Amino acid sequence: MTTRLFIYGTLRKGSRNSMHALLARDARFEGYAQISGRLYQLGEYPGLVPAEEPGTRVRGEVYVLENLPEVLARLDEYEGCGPNEPKPHEFVREQCEVALETGEKVLAWVYWYTGTVAGKDVILSGDYCSLTEASASGQQEMSGSRR
Repeated sequence: MTTRLFIYGTLRKGSRNSMHALLARDARFEGYAQISGRLYQLGEYPGLVPAEEPGTRVRGEVYVLENLPEVLARLDEYEGCGPNEPKPHEFVREQCEVALETGEKVLAWVYWYTGTVAGKDVILSGDYCSLTEASASGQQEMSGSRR
């Protein structure tokens, strides 16, 4: 069985994050994908929550994990939801359906944000990379209203 991971934030391609180096070494990029959800800016990183209305999508990347136990254990630790992390966890890892750009739907591990989104900005495009690009060019990509 193929094990996939959907990532939507600071671990995406082009990131200088040290954990992306783990993915580059122990996973194979399969393609871009979307998941039903809404993306919020939490400060230095985004958080994905389930969509409240149909059609709300978040863009990310899908990786096929090759060194499954080690990669998931390190990612769980990084995301603060490993077995030795204090509860409640800010993120939880679950398998969900994602849609690849080809239209194929696959199951992938996803890290969902479990905290409150009250007062957090929505990333309107659903694409964290467009937010970081807009930030670099001085454009605004987040909602002005708070939830």
